[in-house]
Amino acid sequence: MSLTLNEKEKRSIVAVVQNKLEAHLNHFPYARYPIEPLNEWKRIFCDPKTVPSDTLKKALNWHFGSWQRKDLALAHRKIISVILKFWPEYVEHPAHAAEQSFHFWEQKLSDWHHGFGAVAFLLHLQRPDQYEIADRHRIDAMFSLLKAIDHAHKERVSTLSFLDLQDYTSFFRSTFPKLPHGNESRLKLDRFLKMYGNRHAYKNVTLDYQTKEPSIREFSWEKASSKQFDLKKIMLRSNADVLFACLLLSLEQHSQPDEALTIGRIAEYIPLGTAGICNSASYNYAMISLFGSQKGRDYFQLEGAVLRDDFTDQANQSTRDMKFYAKHADLIVTLNPKYIKKS
Repeated sequence: MSLTLNEKEKRSIVAVVQNKLEAHLNHFPYARYPIEPLNEWKRIFCDPKTVPSDTLKKALNWHFGSWQRKDLALAHRKIISVILKFWPEYVEHPAHAAEQSFHFWEQKLSDWHHGFGAVAFLLHLQRPDQYEIADRHRIDAMFSLLKAIDHAHKERVSTLSFLDLQDYTSFFRSTFPKLPHGNESRLKLDRFLKMYGNRHAYKNVTLDYQTKEPSIREFSWEKASSKQFDLKKIMLRSNADVLFACLLLSLEQHSQPDEALTIGRIAEYIPLGTAGICNSASYNYAMISLFGSQKGRDYFQLEGAVLRDDFTDQANQSTRDMKFYAKHADLIVTLNPKYIKKS
């Protein structure tokens, strides 16, 4: 029997979600799952025969939380390898119904524990109107919520079946319109279910640990403009310079005065994922470079030339301390006035 929710049950689900939403979204790894590539992938995957292998690999990396990263778990690498191997065979039958496609991959992937989510994600990209992004964490979250409201399916357990995927899509689409977050309700629910279903992995995370979603996720030098700051005086074009431009735009966006800031506060304005810089090594290097004088950078006035030199030395070292800037989170720095437009 397929899963259904009446209006009372929908409201009960939403009440539980709302009560837990903020706590779980505070741990969501935004930089691992940027939303920007999804629409382009949906356009490409609607015709599986046209999907380049590199795009297929990038999409699967995204699914496994490894966007712009190279440290995939062995199990994830094996799943991707098998899908890449059998993709040419799969696309020879583009008229497959969704259930046939699902079972095609179910037969090819021996590790279905990890394979289910990858296949569900590919079905979502190919048929976004029919299926939501699903994986074992989201499925587990659904069943936990059904149990919390004493639903008729409260004793049901996940089998990672095609029925689970269908029921999850129905559950998701019945629930998100009831959330009070407007256009963000769908995305918030998706992220919440991902985290809630995987909550046991975060049980040892300290209470003060929080992630932050970037306010500027995409950036273009050609399109960027500011009334308050002179972006044209930023002459370099590396990640550090992009982050500085995004910092200025963020300060303007939040109507912040041109006053001194701590390095920790600056990191909050331009967190990992800003301008699509989602690789932590690239981001940390850029943050270190931001406060030094490497390549003539002069973005901030620091307390003493020695500390500026320390940042510069770290940026120039191949064995740099990637969290050097975080160790100076309380240090107060001041924007170089040359980047502030004169009124």
